[in-house]
Amino acid sequence: MIQNVSNKPVSELFSSENQVSYFIPKYQREYIWSKFNWESLFDDIDESAGGHFLGSIICINTQLDSFKAAELELVDGQQRTTTISLLYLAIYKYFLENMPEDDEEARHELFSFRKKIVLQNKSPRVTPSYTASNLDDYNWIFFEVLGNKVNKPHKKPKFLGLRRMYKAFDYFYDRLNEKDDNGNSIFTYSKAQEFLNKLNMATIVKIDVIGHSDAFTLFETLNNRGVPLSAVDLIKNKLLGKLEKNTSGQNNKTTLDENYERWSGIVSNLTDEYSTQERFLRQFYNAFKVSSDIEVKKAPKAMKSNLIRIYEELIDRDANAMLERLEECSEIYNSNIEFNNNETQKDLVFALRNLENVNGADAYMLLMFLDKRFKINSEQKIQMINLLCKYFIRRNITDTPNTRNLTNYFIDIIEELNNLESYNFSEAKEIFLRLGRPADDELFSKKLRGNVYEENVGAVRYILSSIELNETQTDEIYTNFYERDKKKFKWTIEHILPQGDNIPKEWVHMIADGDESLANQIKTNQVHKFGNLTLTGYNSKLSNMSFDRKKNRVQDGKNIGYMNGLWLNKILSDQESWTAKDIEKRTELIVEKAIQLFSFNSEN
Repeated sequence: MIQNVSNKPVSELFSSENQVSYFIPKYQREYIWSKFNWESLFDDIDESAGGHFLGSIICINTQLDSFKAAELELVDGQQRTTTISLLYLAIYKYFLENMPEDDEEARHELFSFRKKIVLQNKSPRVTPSYTASNLDDYNWIFFEVLGNKVNKPHKKPKFLGLRRMYKAFDYFYDRLNEKDDNGNSIFTYSKAQEFLNKLNMATIVKIDVIGHSDAFTLFETLNNRGVPLSAVDLIKNKLLGKLEKNTSGQNNKTTLDENYERWSGIVSNLTDEYSTQERFLRQFYNAFKVSSDIEVKKAPKAMKSNLIRIYEELIDRDANAMLERLEECSEIYNSNIEFNNNETQKDLVFALRNLENVNGADAYMLLMFLDKRFKINSEQKIQMINLLCKYFIRRNITDTPNTRNLTNYFIDIIEELNNLESYNFSEAKEIFLRLGRPADDELFSKKLRGNVYEENVGAVRYILSSIELNETQTDEIYTNFYERDKKKFKWTIEHILPQGDNIPKEWVHMIADGDESLANQIKTNQVHKFGNLTLTGYNSKLSNMSFDRKKNRVQDGKNIGYMNGLWLNKILSDQESWTAKDIEKRTELIVEKAIQLFSFNSEN
């Protein structure tokens, strides 16, 4: 029997005003949320305006008033509840390390915040299951963050850092301490406070039942398990189940095993990233619904909300045909996303890498369609990819067309391309530019002259690296400006005139003859424009140095300043000083190069 159903903000479920706690029974599975789940939760909270819905939990509660209960047994929702508590711990640690000194109000707020996580008896508000060292791991994290404010565990668990509980906490803590390309903190203390407020405002449907039988009945009815079955999981189950029914009377085990292996091959082609798998299923339908046997009524395009319904109908129509089509198209898709395995077609790899770097994943559905429908060759594919890269860099700079319309435009393009008897790039280009509605030269040019770094750092990197490669790349010389050392780019975007709050005195004298107010005005107007941006592998070494030191910097006998041979730095190496006029002049040069390079009329 359901006792109570209520939509509660997280702040109330973890209220500092009561001693309600949540324990996860021994029979529950171990903590299994992964980076995808942590990232989704963090981003959803961060990007929300407050009140983001986090799902539901089911609690066994023998009390008439749930908020007078000392301890609630968490039957469903253990994954998200545990994760929220780990996120709280990461935020607490961040505040503890970054709290302004001698700020009594901040200290008081931290004390109140701690009571959300810790009960009066110094034990955690959330007690994970014993399964797979979950409880021991959690207790150690709890103690590591709160120290003598809580009960000390017996000893540090072995291999703590290799298990998901600690990895989750570590992920959240790293996100809160993340730096941008220039080494500046993405989260300030005030932004972290804002994030906490959004988390507190997020809501969870809390369902209280009296006993285990009611809980399990409800659990099955809702099909709501800590990590809900994903759309991909449900589609897989539907497909394999249908195929098994279709083979009644045959050696079902063998057939089921074979079909499972075929499905595993599809998933393998799509990498182990859930987002890629789901994107493929959406793009497959959107690309091939031009065929009547794939089109589903009242589903003009596949979205997250209708994906399961679409595939249920397609599988019911012909499960075998659907499996074959997904197999074939997943292989095509793989060739476009796992291109580094192709060692024989360097030009194609270079083009696909550019498409990835320009964040052109929306275009994979078009490439998949062209590969399947027209069997285009490498040269034709490179032509189309180059066009797509120009389209997306313009979109990224201008936000035209906007994201919500992109899929619709690509569907329109595919529908018209499907009417062609054979593939011709000139025809395809005309259709693409007409129906894709790209940003025109005037808007593109205007946005390029703006504070581009503030608007889209990724687009800035792509344009600067593309210009540099266009000027200097040969068959013998190639620099990968997207190479990473662990997670960080080796090449970073350098602000010539420093972007920090406090302009160094030597810079004030250079750009404004000692007038600090004028210097700040110039910085506001010019610091994030293309003329003031370049690429360097030694950003942290240059930092706020004077222009002369930045230009002539040498380390271990190697030029690490602006004398490093890049075309982008040629003007800088010839300059004796760096002023607002110099920035404006270089901005015009780079904008001119970008317009030429990303013109729809150019051949490159």
